[in-house]
Amino acid sequence: MAPLIIFGDTELKKVFAVIFSLASFSANAQPTANEELKVMARNDQSERSSAKIDWAAVDLRDKERAMKVTQMLREGQIKTAEDFYNAGLIFQHGSSAEEIKLAFSLATISARLDPLHPAPKWLAAAALDRYMIWKKLPQWYGTQSQFVKETGKTQLYPILPGAVSDEERAEAYVPPLSKIVADEEANSR
Repeated sequence: MAPLIIFGDTELKKVFAVIFSLASFSANAQPTANEELKVMARNDQSERSSAKIDWAAVDLRDKERAMKVTQMLREGQIKTAEDFYNAGLIFQHGSSAEEIKLAFSLATISARLDPLHPAPKWLAAAALDRYMIWKKLPQWYGTQSQFVKETGKTQLYPILPGAVSDEERAEAYVPPLSKIVADEEANSR
């Protein structure tokens, strides 16, 4: 298996240039969504929904998917709003801050190409929160939780008060902060 490619600043700029040129092309050409990428995104999500998860195996498959999506980006196979969303979803589970930033960028492109679809907006907020966590900073929107071994429960990762408003959360299809906190308190009982 080939090693996971971690983008440096120069490589990341090149990938973004390709992405933005493809997004421009996509807006005009109306191509169909990439079926292979749809399957990859479904697999990414389904692996996280079982009762018992082998995280080491999931991590390996996440890296394989990220490598494949990187190849698809380079080859111009990601063209539609759905493609950019699915690619962002895969990079959302990346193994570096750079991959999480790429997830945010891909979700943002998807949201621009299909402004009426809520999922890319939520994914952009979740990717930003995840990036903040990677940087050991409080999240902004409140989309991310963490498992605490000592308690055996999942808890909300700390949120930076005032980083975003409830109006901004609503625009990203994230519940108001009061609901997030109330849900967290209800789940911790």
